[in-house]
Amino acid sequence: MINACVFATPEQTAQAAAEAFVRVAQAAVAGQGAFHVALSGGSTPKLMYRALREMNDVPWEAVHIYFSDERSVGPDSPDSNYRLAQDELLAHVPVPASQIHRMEGERRPLEEAAHAYTALLPERLDVVLLGMGDDGHTASLFPGTEALAAGGRVAANWVPKLDTGRLTFSFAEINAARERWLLVTGAGKAGVLREVSLGQGEHPVAGVQDPVWYLDEAAAGQLGA
Repeated sequence: MINACVFATPEQTAQAAAEAFVRVAQAAVAGQGAFHVALSGGSTPKLMYRALREMNDVPWEAVHIYFSDERSVGPDSPDSNYRLAQDELLAHVPVPASQIHRMEGERRPLEEAAHAYTALLPERLDVVLLGMGDDGHTASLFPGTEALAAGGRVAANWVPKLDTGRLTFSFAEINAARERWLLVTGAGKAGVLREVSLGQGEHPVAGVQDPVWYLDEAAAGQLGA
């Protein structure tokens, strides 16, 4: 069973997630003085970032930015999740630079980068923003990879099918957050979502506990009523 919010288009899905971001950020700042959120790469988060930079009621001065995963590249690479967030959101809003915490994807060995990032994390994140690949991966937790069973909070994960390493939150870190949001759009994701909803297959995304799914109608097309 999937607890899903379904919208007509990817743009509407992203807009709804952005509006939820504002509400949760305001509540977190009012309650604890800060909002700790982990961002994600991907096309739907990109749309969400564009929506967020048009909103004037985000308490950016108290927002602390983290990342749920990163490719093994530097911050200027077009493949970097940090660069995506920087280009589409962070360069356009008044979040203090000292409160933006990127993963050092260029650092070697990646295990050192994972250890260093663990030291930067707050005791508990408020929201972890995630996507889902066509193969059912989330963050950089890919099918058949060692990090699926990783302990700790951040792992260096070798992904054989991509012939590269990635930095990624572990399931323990993802599931320790107060909220987990999965933004998924497009008909190419519909089959995997149906299997996840039925408990079928071995899709890593199924390891995310009690997420809120933000879906467009195309992605939700095989879920039924």
